[in-house]
Amino acid sequence: PVSLEMLRLLRLLLFFTILHCAFCECPYQLALYRDGQCRGYYSDWGMYRNDAVNGAIDYCQQIQAYPVSIHNDEQLLYWSAQKRDYLFVLGLTCNTNSKQWEWTDGTTFDFKPDSLNYDTELVQDCKTSCSWFLDSDGSWHIDCSDEYEAVDVFCALQLTQPIPSTDCGNFIDDSDDGICYEIAVGGENWKDAQSICRSFGGQVSSVHNQQENSYIRRLAVSRGATNGVLLGAVMSGKGDDFGWIDGTEWDYENFHPGFPLDGFGQCLTMDTITTAGQWMNTDCDAKMPVVCARPLHDTPETSGCTAGPWKEGQIIYSPGFPNDASVPCEFFLSVAVGSQVKLDLLLLEANSCCDYLEITDGYVGGTIIANLTGDANSGKTYYTSTSNIMRVIWQPNGGVNVRGLVMTFSTW
Repeated sequence: PVSLEMLRLLRLLLFFTILHCAFCECPYQLALYRDGQCRGYYSDWGMYRNDAVNGAIDYCQQIQAYPVSIHNDEQLLYWSAQKRDYLFVLGLTCNTNSKQWEWTDGTTFDFKPDSLNYDTELVQDCKTSCSWFLDSDGSWHIDCSDEYEAVDVFCALQLTQPIPSTDCGNFIDDSDDGICYEIAVGGENWKDAQSICRSFGGQVSSVHNQQENSYIRRLAVSRGATNGVLLGAVMSGKGDDFGWIDGTEWDYENFHPGFPLDGFGQCLTMDTITTAGQWMNTDCDAKMPVVCARPLHDTPETSGCTAGPWKEGQIIYSPGFPNDASVPCEFFLSVAVGSQVKLDLLLLEANSCCDYLEITDGYVGGTIIANLTGDANSGKTYYTSTSNIMRVIWQPNGGVNVRGLVMTFSTW
């Protein structure tokens, strides 16, 4: 039978997989390489030389990407080294209005190779029915002939920097109170609810007036949470008194008649079945959709690397997640002496040129279990074999346009 801990982990893996897809992710044919750019070889096709760029546009669009654009020496050297046996088409087209060459991905045409390494048509009025090709020496050549030839199609996609929005971004804006809300409908207990809201840059929501209460109830129902949602309060330990975990004042309440009831639990839920949106206390282990909230103009500060200690089952983030992955950090994960560590990698998003996650067996001088990068390792599991301590080292070299790391660990 599947354990409760395994079910919890499966839900977390599913959530972070969905979060990964919802924000930014490379098409599976491409690899996350540098500065949040996905790069890769797609396939080869027969094309007319003068129409090769249009063919490349069509094929790259099949994976929501674009033919290659080049903006600096690093990109030129990288793509030149990828040249295969067939023609390598670049994503340059002619703007018939400006008579200038432009990149099909909409980026600025701001770079060209050394003057001896491109045809002079590059700096003249552009021509329609022509394509540009890249050679392995970095040179660019134009071809306007109608010869039919095999062409290698390489594609790229620039992921957007996950900068905190000055509006609600992916949250829903309640313009009346300056708060952004979202409902995580998967069904989580209180502990996981806090981690999930934090991954969105928010907290489990507090409620301070009837308008907020009604808005949350309507939003919950619109998201399919028709049987209640978790709110951000727990019993304070003084009788039946509750307190908001975000530290705001307890200045409004909407309890169902008779609640809170002794023995029903120390967490707070809103009943969304009726329009009143009344509150009840419930068991903190009960699995419910959760209301996440953050201020409209919230811009979280990048947190630094902390030393822990880390607890089994805790969801652990790289510093600054999800808005800044540039801060390096080491994590020492320990379980009872005589046991080994199991690491569940919920999400890893790193530039494969520069950012790495190293996992070692033990805290010093241990065997390297894995050295990971890119965005294809989320959901994987790693184990120590000789030690009750695992050392996890997040080593970004810039961490540009990626979110970093989310993980948890346990005994095995």
